[in-house]
Amino acid sequence: MCLPITGPQARQTASLIDLSSDAQLHRWAGLMGPSQADRLLATLSQTLDWQQPKITVYGRQHPVPRLTAWHGDTGLRYRYSGHTHTARGWPAALLPIKTAVEQVTGKTFNSVLANLYRNGDDCMGYHSDNEPELGHAPWIASYNLGACRELTFRPKGPGSQRQCLSVPLHHDDLLLMSPAVQAHFEHALPRRRNRPDPRINLTFRYIVPEPVSYTHLTLPTKA
Repeated sequence: MCLPITGPQARQTASLIDLSSDAQLHRWAGLMGPSQADRLLATLSQTLDWQQPKITVYGRQHPVPRLTAWHGDTGLRYRYSGHTHTARGWPAALLPIKTAVEQVTGKTFNSVLANLYRNGDDCMGYHSDNEPELGHAPWIASYNLGACRELTFRPKGPGSQRQCLSVPLHHDDLLLMSPAVQAHFEHALPRRRNRPDPRINLTFRYIVPEPVSYTHLTLPTKA
């Protein structure tokens, strides 16, 4: 059983879920505390720069079934849904969550992808968070605010497309996925029409900074 956490300075033991011998999920309940989590849900719903990007499927564009916002250290670049985004810094409301997530997980994150699921019709299909910008072994931290929704998992590979695990994520829950989860499994947030309340998910990631190019520099010549 997880111990209660009373705020971002608190320490807590995670419950452990093994997907395979090397793919593990670490789960914390009550990261920020009930009252602060309630305030964060209301604030982030109103203040983040929510967008509804489009994806191309068989030559036709379709809006994704959710709203998204991406933030991170100033100047970071990240490509998702066919668009390249450049971060302009962290909104103040996200910083306490980032601090708490880093404290309890012991990991460092420099960006967050926020998803707003307006009701149970909004969803996310099966995918892995394994974009090249995340490096070869990404740790992914997923923090939930609002309605409880199930995150489902299935193995990668032909003939292995059957769901193997469903993890309910409640209001103020945090889930940390080890690098092998992205390497060997896909995850999804299925549609749940019996869940009318909104949900915000914050997926914290570490983007490997782009190397500095010196090709444009001109060395001074000797007099």
